[in-house]
Amino acid sequence: MNKSKLVEKLGYKFPDLEKEELKNVVDLFFDTLRETLKKGQRVEIRDFGVFQLLKSKGIFFKNPKNHQKYYIKEKVRVLFKIGKEFKQRLNTPFLASLDLGTQTFRLCLGKVFQGKTYFLFKKRENVRLGEGLVEKGIILDSAFERGLKALEDLKKIIDQYEVNYYRAVGTAVFRKAKNAQEFIERAKEKVGLKIEVLSAEEEAKLSLEGVILGLKELFPQVKDFLLIDVGGGSSEFIYFQNGETWVKSLDLGVVILKEIFELRYPVSFKVLKSMKEYIREKLFELPIEKPSLTVITGGTASILGSLDLKLSFYIPERLHGHQISKERLEKLIQRLASLSLLSLKKVKGMEEGREDIVLPGLLIYSEILSYFNQEILFISEYGILEGTLLSLTKEYNLPFNYKNLIV
Repeated sequence: MNKSKLVEKLGYKFPDLEKEELKNVVDLFFDTLRETLKKGQRVEIRDFGVFQLLKSKGIFFKNPKNHQKYYIKEKVRVLFKIGKEFKQRLNTPFLASLDLGTQTFRLCLGKVFQGKTYFLFKKRENVRLGEGLVEKGIILDSAFERGLKALEDLKKIIDQYEVNYYRAVGTAVFRKAKNAQEFIERAKEKVGLKIEVLSAEEEAKLSLEGVILGLKELFPQVKDFLLIDVGGGSSEFIYFQNGETWVKSLDLGVVILKEIFELRYPVSFKVLKSMKEYIREKLFELPIEKPSLTVITGGTASILGSLDLKLSFYIPERLHGHQISKERLEKLIQRLASLSLLSLKKVKGMEEGREDIVLPGLLIYSEILSYFNQEILFISEYGILEGTLLSLTKEYNLPFNYKNLIV
């Protein structure tokens, strides 16, 4: 990582600071480090390590070809000695979680250190495993191969980081597809990954665990909230109040909606109205509550935030905690509905492979706000992926009791 990359990373963490201010801070840090070392002093960054100068004596050197002797003057180089805690962090083994959904396969690598869980690496692949599921009721051959290829790519990352313990969970598409078991068997045989199919309730509870962890950073005093995870094949709803919850899963997913209505872009006003009415009827199955917060998580939430912020690429630090008003959501819906599929691909913030299913997701969010009489959506970049990793860390001190051991 060079200085410009460091400034960029700090910008994600401290969005209120201007880039020039962050650049000055980074330059000042390295200037201070350099000047202190030039004075012959050591620099210690607690728990990270120590920087100091090391001088090597001048030596004589004989060229073996012409036997001429030369003198190489003394050299000074910077020596870094890693700190004890940093070394322990590096040597702590990685754990992995995989969230295998109807639209996207996601991987998270993390570590448990001194009782705290760190989420250190994330990767996502737009697979659309549920393509054609509404009409055929199965995972199509083309989707089958895309899914296995994505798993192979994610498995290479798992192997690269020498992960021994993981948990891979399958959601709606694995509950619905008639040939899901065949995919699970092929994944174990060809890729070496064991997939655990979650019930809708189990999926919702893992999402809740991840989201609660993320909300502690944003709203430490929150007592109740509504959590929504709009996926490709279903949507999970959880109302949390003082430790009590109700959980409901609806057959209302972005891929399913796209296929039911056979969407063509631009989308007419009549089609938008028809989709809203269909979504509204589905939502009638839910209890009516008045939550303090309405929180959204998952890939559909992330793409909404990216579009609202006009991000050039996925930046979870910018998305986590971002707020979107109903008014801004409606304007975005009208804008996207008016565009062709080719134009949608070029919209700033659009993720490749999601351009044809973004609109159904935004319509679901719009109707949810109306149904629960809410004005603001809060994005959580914590969800089922993090919750799955957390569930694995609970067994971290029981090495012989892991559910999935890679051999």
